[in-house]
Amino acid sequence: MYLKLLLIAAAAWLPIQGAQADPIHAVADGAYWHHGSDWVFPEKIGAYVRVGTPQDVAGSEDAVAHYAYVENGVRNTASVDVYRADSASAAEHESRPVAAAKSEDTLEVSASPALAGTRRIYDTGTEAASRYLGVYIISAGEWRITVRISGLRLEAMDAFVRDQRWENLAGH
Repeated sequence: MYLKLLLIAAAAWLPIQGAQADPIHAVADGAYWHHGSDWVFPEKIGAYVRVGTPQDVAGSEDAVAHYAYVENGVRNTASVDVYRADSASAAEHESRPVAAAKSEDTLEVSASPALAGTRRIYDTGTEAASRYLGVYIISAGEWRITVRISGLRLEAMDAFVRDQRWENLAGH
């Protein structure tokens, strides 16, 4: 009898031991909220529409969402990665593409809270018209946001980054 009770107790405990809380939850207006950073992944930002549901990365606190829109028959894409500055994947998020940057400067992304980040622009030259790849890295306390975005117009890429919900980011 004692052994049977012990086995029942052990079986009841096992599922709880391996359970982890989901770090991303749906909120109003089709957006998703990332618990650790308070970051919000909106359903739409300018012309860009979120593709699928944001995901945590391999069970870590890192999260990513993907966006896209088509302009003049060209698909423009963006990924928004949220991660701690000390994340094991920080170096990967912030790595440079193989090509040399066409430009690298600072971009103010939000006045309130006051946030700016590094903006690297690469000219991919893969289309008849210039096509750009932008890598934007913004640090806010212990959290970082990296946006990798492709497009035909730099001003649209910058607008996508500026139009993020920076006011929700933890620590600001």
